[in-house]
Amino acid sequence: MQRSTISMFAQLVQLMGGKIEFQNLVNKYQSDKGAKGLTTWSQFIAMLFCQLTGADSLREISDGLYSSFGKLSHLGATAVCRSTLSYANSKRPYKLY
Repeated sequence: MQRSTISMFAQLVQLMGGKIEFQNLVNKYQSDKGAKGLTTWSQFIAMLFCQLTGADSLREISDGLYSSFGKLSHLGATAVCRSTLSYANSKRPYKLY
């Protein structure tokens, strides 16, 4: 069952324009400038995962992403710690989204 959920998740990401169009926006707003660990793409995937699963906390997002760690690589994203996600959410420019 988890496999079909990730598959639908990947299809939704493709419908939203995929990574190439997103990277054009990242370049425009320079949101990856100075970032060392977490890319804007991985942050976007984490926040999209949060919306679709109805997660209430950063811990739920982090645990959910780590549970499907191998499948995230097909999207070009990585799982993220809750502290890293919190920092990225507070420091990245919101105009990108």
